[in-house]
Amino acid sequence: MASAFVVVLSSVLGVVALASGYRTLTAIQVFRLLSSIDAERPPQGVDGDPIAIEGDLVVDEPIELGDPPVDTIDSPVGAYVWRARFPDNTNQGLTAEDGGWQTQHYHTFASGIEWGQLGVETGDRTIAINPEHLRSASESEPLAALTVGGITKRSQLSVDLWDSWSLFLRKHTVHLPLSRFEGTVERHNDGVALDRYLLEAKPLVHGETISVYGEGHVDEGEYTVRGSEDVPLLLSDQGFDGHRSWLGKQVATKGTIAASVLLAAVGVWFQVYLPLLAVVAATVVYILWHFVGDMKLFLRN
Repeated sequence: MASAFVVVLSSVLGVVALASGYRTLTAIQVFRLLSSIDAERPPQGVDGDPIAIEGDLVVDEPIELGDPPVDTIDSPVGAYVWRARFPDNTNQGLTAEDGGWQTQHYHTFASGIEWGQLGVETGDRTIAINPEHLRSASESEPLAALTVGGITKRSQLSVDLWDSWSLFLRKHTVHLPLSRFEGTVERHNDGVALDRYLLEAKPLVHGETISVYGEGHVDEGEYTVRGSEDVPLLLSDQGFDGHRSWLGKQVATKGTIAASVLLAAVGVWFQVYLPLLAVVAATVVYILWHFVGDMKLFLRN
């Protein structure tokens, strides 16, 4: 009979393998969807028809919430995906405004999306974008509903909108202290120092090229692309090809991790520890590689 240690270790490895495997399967679903997209097919204007469009982003009404996420770009911001993060216990006196996001570790406790009125220019018309389904599908809240501090309750298996396979935004990433949004977010108590918390944002900027896939609907006479339970909303500022290429790499990486950990779990159960040693060695190398990178950033700053 297997010992308690073997049972526990195999179970833990099995759970990790299943979680990574599930993440891989969801990536495969989006990858297959991207592979089937015909971006050359013009939208027919049929209600409920899946559509894929590429064009310049048009911002009719920019976001008016707190400080702008991009204060180095003159063009209006039509939407931005964000994540709120808290620091670990190192460098207590360092704030996000001081560049603390470069020299210490942060942990995400909330993520979401904000938007104004935006659309995609297709040549003969502008098709509006409604990102509401991204928020509802990820069960995220508006930034105005964010409470900073206190006990953060998150499922370890949940995926933040920031890390969703549906989004591939790489042109801009902005780092701001949450003190810039003091009039928008709430503090759990007066002792919460908002300048120690970080808000990262990936904005969609007027005039830049964007790729959108979703479900077309006529809303109050305006043709709009949005997500649904059957057709997810996909957004990319690197084109459909860039999104698909990135996802292919993620599938390969996540799939390898899931298979390796599952093999280690089976090996432990049968008391064959070589796969486990390989996983441990790879993990140590990964940690050391990131540690060296963090030290370089710390010394540079």
